[in-house]
Amino acid sequence: MAIDASARGNAEATAHAHAWPAQQVALDQDADVGVLVAEALGAVGDGSAGESGALAGLAVTTRVFTADPPFFDNGDIGRLAVCGAVNDLAATGAEPRQLALGIVLEAGLPLRLLHRLTDSLRDAAREAGVTVAAVDARVVRAGEADRVLVTATALGTRRYPALRPAALRPGDRILVTAPLGDHAAHLMSLRGALGYERLVPTDCAPLAGLLAGLVPRLRYARPVTAGGLAAVLRTCAAASGLTLRLDEPALPVREETRAVLAALGLDPLDAACAGVLCLFVPPDAADGVLQTLRAHAYGGDSVAVGEVLADGPGTGTGAGAGTVQLAGTDGASRPLLPPADPPAARLR
Repeated sequence: MAIDASARGNAEATAHAHAWPAQQVALDQDADVGVLVAEALGAVGDGSAGESGALAGLAVTTRVFTADPPFFDNGDIGRLAVCGAVNDLAATGAEPRQLALGIVLEAGLPLRLLHRLTDSLRDAAREAGVTVAAVDARVVRAGEADRVLVTATALGTRRYPALRPAALRPGDRILVTAPLGDHAAHLMSLRGALGYERLVPTDCAPLAGLLAGLVPRLRYARPVTAGGLAAVLRTCAAASGLTLRLDEPALPVREETRAVLAALGLDPLDAACAGVLCLFVPPDAADGVLQTLRAHAYGGDSVAVGEVLADGPGTGTGAGAGTVQLAGTDGASRPLLPPADPPAARLR
């Protein structure tokens, strides 16, 4: 495909802005790579959560899914892909309708695992209320695809304008819909044969139903995925130019998950999730939204965890625009900085 000079210039500018280490792609740069490729190709959205292309009332988002291991105790990469694609699209305010799937399998994969994968894809699509409109599969040599890779594209319809972080306003409440870190704790325990995975199941779930009817009451929504809640908040703060304050005592983390992550040297705020949404809600709507969320099977543990602050004199944060502040149990705040060893890379 030919790329015109302006698109190439955008890509080069993006690469420069992100200051790529050693001018090469790193394991923790999924979002940066997505932006660079989307800008180079002139795409409407980069395929990540919170961005979707649209045409005549239609909405679409796409993502490549990897997991190590690809099959785990209460799920697999098939369920992860369906739920991830559906959640990405639903978080933009659209209603998911169909999926297109691309599957890459390594030669030598046991047939029983292929049957497990297809069963999981079918069951997850049914639970999410979407149909699989198209699918393709390819087999590659062993060692070339982490056993299984899945590309999932979700297509849907849009009744409301797309939710965007630019809509955030001072005073908005920050909500999360489920405990943090379960998915990362489960997968990393399995990978390391630590034995904790039976105590902490993955949280992988389709969440379009959780958002049904709530979109008009939301400022913005974004799934919590690789990089955890901290990555979501840093992205939203940068996009909105506002300071976000997170209340550490309010964070929902199961004791078992906290113990597993501590043993692995991970902070729950940086840990990947697969069934959690971060919502930004006007202050006068927060209680009603929480009540609706808690009535749903996947929203029973929904809780308010922070607030959007105005920047400038009198805010009391001492921080510049576009930052995230973590308020500890003693009331003191500190900047929420990216981890030196990104868990998103360690999940590969």
